[in-house]
Amino acid sequence: MPSKCFFEFDRPELIYYSGETINGRVTLTTTSEKSVNVIYVLFEGESKVHWGESRTTSVNGQTQHYTQHFRGKQTYVNSRTNVFGSGNLPAGTHSYSFGIPLPPDCPSSVVGQYGKVSYEVSLVVDRHWRFNNVFKKSVTVLQTYNLNMSPELLMPLVREDIKHFCCWPCRSGPVLSTLTIPFGGYAPGQKIRFTLEIDNQSSGYDVGGIDVKLRQTNTYQAQTPRHKTRGQEHSLSQSCQEEEVLRLSKKMINYTLAIPSVPPSTRSQGHIISVSYRVTLSLKMGSCHRDSDFAIPIVIGTIPLIQSAENLLNAAEWIPETPKTPAGAAADLPPSYDNCKPPTFEEATNFGERFIDIDADEHNRTDDFIPRYPMYSNFGMPSAPPPPTEESESSYLQSVPVLSLSHNATGPLNSTDHPTPTYGWNSNS
Repeated sequence: MPSKCFFEFDRPELIYYSGETINGRVTLTTTSEKSVNVIYVLFEGESKVHWGESRTTSVNGQTQHYTQHFRGKQTYVNSRTNVFGSGNLPAGTHSYSFGIPLPPDCPSSVVGQYGKVSYEVSLVVDRHWRFNNVFKKSVTVLQTYNLNMSPELLMPLVREDIKHFCCWPCRSGPVLSTLTIPFGGYAPGQKIRFTLEIDNQSSGYDVGGIDVKLRQTNTYQAQTPRHKTRGQEHSLSQSCQEEEVLRLSKKMINYTLAIPSVPPSTRSQGHIISVSYRVTLSLKMGSCHRDSDFAIPIVIGTIPLIQSAENLLNAAEWIPETPKTPAGAAADLPPSYDNCKPPTFEEATNFGERFIDIDADEHNRTDDFIPRYPMYSNFGMPSAPPPPTEESESSYLQSVPVLSLSHNATGPLNSTDHPTPTYGWNSNS
């Protein structure tokens, strides 16, 4: 019978923030004695990029088709701790504890079609004259992004556009549109409440519909065989209205866009996978004319702006305090959230294709792992806790001090004062 391995962590939801320490224990059960070189706990955080492009070449006058592969890789953390030396490992159950510190600037977990940022804890049994036994467990890591530490995000975003019809001498009056978004940054679970003002000065054309979307852009950078960039876009939420703005008339329209469970915007430069967001507006001008399209970039963080709360009187209790750190360092360190109540979490729709690491060992793949991203619910009260699981009730979790997530996303899990939230999830491909 093959060996079995079980991972236990200091929190039931395996979501950690940059700068935290992942504490846990791995239990290995064997039915027979094993001769080993070493047993070690390995933690790897890395990003991988890969895609193929069709090419043609001429060989002896004949055209041949082939696929050129573009790849990239970056390592953010690689930590190894030996837990058993060379010798005979007796049959039975063996437990090994681990504590893995996360770098303060490690990027967020992301899974897309052409790449992924992943973090994995592994137990490796290096055996004499045999293949290694490798057991893996993936976790979600998020780079803390406190929007309150970027005061420029408090400024409203305004974008104006002018659409003309035809050319002189048949030129009609323009359609002027102004899109206003109250803030430059939001957190998953919030709603973007924006205003659209349309002034149709055309004497011969109507605006036939309005389409507003929140779009996510994943950018992948390959390093070999040469540097190359590839982008991929997804529509996350949409507000499509059929209402018309008749010629020589004005209309003021208020809409909302819900932000689903998604990773925060990428802040650091130099990563081979980055994530960004924008709100796009399209005015339907009829079959004879080109639609009017424009976009406004916005920022998605892990901690919402206090001013964006639905109820400002209670917002201070929900927004974490900024850390007391030297000037210039605060944005790079996870803040203290001891006085913050836990936000609620919702489940979002899974979409798109996931990255398949064709270079990985087929026996140790973790391609089915989907990162999960916490969601606020406009600073409302937390939802009821889900039924307890066997893992959360394990003796280990009861005996080990529980670390709270940055911004206290789970709160003190061993306390009855705060309910255990659920988590949204998204493949983000």
